[in-house]
Amino acid sequence: MFDVLPGFAYYNDAGQPNARATSQPLLDRTDGTVLFGLSLLSSLLARPQHGDASVVAVCAHEFGHIVSYKNGLISRLAPNPMQPFRAEQYADYIAGFFAGKRKRERPSFPAVAFATTQRSFGGPVRGSHGTGVERGQAVEQGFLDAYTKNLTPAEGMRAGFDFAMSRN
Repeated sequence: MFDVLPGFAYYNDAGQPNARATSQPLLDRTDGTVLFGLSLLSSLLARPQHGDASVVAVCAHEFGHIVSYKNGLISRLAPNPMQPFRAEQYADYIAGFFAGKRKRERPSFPAVAFATTQRSFGGPVRGSHGTGVERGQAVEQGFLDAYTKNLTPAEGMRAGFDFAMSRN
């Protein structure tokens, strides 16, 4: 959808559930790499509703980072890597955009799991990824831009960048 080809691998996240993206192509012919922690995978699959969709939501978020790396947006979204809030908002927006496009193609697609998954990883106090509410808002905006406005992926990448840059 976004003209990226990320590598994908699992890793031992040592009981600290996590997934991450890197601009490094750790596998051949890729635009970057998504590393998905095994304990995160286990905890998501154990969710009573939409466990599989939660896994896809996390992957879509990490793919959003690969989009920002490939298109050179990361240096503008997070000029200081220790303050990645806008880069995280962009990745959440891209995840929501993906869900919106899939929902247009297949009305039964469990898009709501994307917002609830990302929201569940944010708390009441802003961390590097934002609060749960901020994360949910980013996913929702991406979804609406894809599902309601039917933006193209190129337009969505730009709208996501503008959305993330407007966040304080």
